[in-house]
Amino acid sequence: KEVMVRNQRTRWGSCTAGGVISLNWRLIQAPESVRDYVIYHELMHLKEMNHSARFWRRVEEVCPPWREAEVWLKRNGAMLGL
Repeated sequence: KEVMVRNQRTRWGSCTAGGVISLNWRLIQAPESVRDYVIYHELMHLKEMNHSARFWRRVEEVCPPWREAEVWLKRNGAMLGL
């Protein structure tokens, strides 16, 4: 498995089927709780390569405030350049 920090233009993070996780460098400007959410989200893709109900249950288990982080990203993403 591998983690990369990249200059992604349209995503905060991604995970390939081969287990490569890419994180947008702009996340450093986000609150820690938001960064944690994106990291947990991508880590959960190592177990579930989709956004099924099971995937979201796994996210909820490790990051209960994920919904607030999603709202923050939607409201502030443009300010961070995404």
